[in-house]
Amino acid sequence: MTGGFSIDDEPGPLVRPFAVTRGRAGKHVHGLDLLTLVMAARPEVDSAGLDREYREILRLCEHRALSVAEIAAHMNLLLAAVKVLVSDLIDAGYLIHQRSRPATAKPDIKLLQAVLDGVRKL
Repeated sequence: MTGGFSIDDEPGPLVRPFAVTRGRAGKHVHGLDLLTLVMAARPEVDSAGLDREYREILRLCEHRALSVAEIAAHMNLLLAAVKVLVSDLIDAGYLIHQRSRPATAKPDIKLLQAVLDGVRKL
């Protein structure tokens, strides 16, 4: 198609996250933030009936805890979209999570090192 776009054109960075979350915004996302760690609740869960993005999150979190920011980076998705998807998986019992500590608490050096190591692997 000349002068326009074809059906094969990439929809762009804003359309895909909107489609992935089915238009839902992150209002009820378990208080997830950048540093919230998530991990699969059970190893090797049957995820055949789930959408591709859900399966990818479960694969990433199957054997190790990842921060929400790391998941967003691996999947090349906006943080807001990943929060919705992760929240759905928490609600369904596929993922467990641990919220980050309040800013007034002392930082956990091991957690910070784990996040730094994960970012370096990207």
